[in-house]
Amino acid sequence: MVLESILLALAWSALQGEISLGNLLVGYAFGYVILVLLARGGVMPSTLWSRTVHAVGLALFVVWELVLANARVALDVVRAGEGIRPAVLAIPLDVTRDDEILLLSMLINITPGSVTIDLSDDRRTLYVHVMHMHDAEATRREIKEGFERRVKRLFE
Repeated sequence: MVLESILLALAWSALQGEISLGNLLVGYAFGYVILVLLARGGVMPSTLWSRTVHAVGLALFVVWELVLANARVALDVVRAGEGIRPAVLAIPLDVTRDDEILLLSMLINITPGSVTIDLSDDRRTLYVHVMHMHDAEATRREIKEGFERRVKRLFE
């Protein structure tokens, strides 16, 4: 718990805008108390650390996907829409919980060129409108192995 407290102390100091002994001590104390409370609540620091790593990985992946999708849309604008092949795609879901499905849908929606349009009544299929459908299986695999796999790992 000491390493996690030190990392939280550094984060606290960075948020304060100044790395000083006072900020480090206050950040360490807050971090230690928070970790103790989380441990009492059943959230172990190792689980917290694992989730943090997965959350950072997901965030980096989303940023990369946003850059790629924006570039694709910009090219479509320059080419006057020549490469656009819109389609609605049914994606079978491996995620089952409300929070997982919501996060997956939100990530799809913020990515330019794709919009979640419906969820089946049995909550096993997500319907997504995509702008660039060249191969249905490849697009489905891209969403499942990209966003869905990372969302599922985050909530495990």
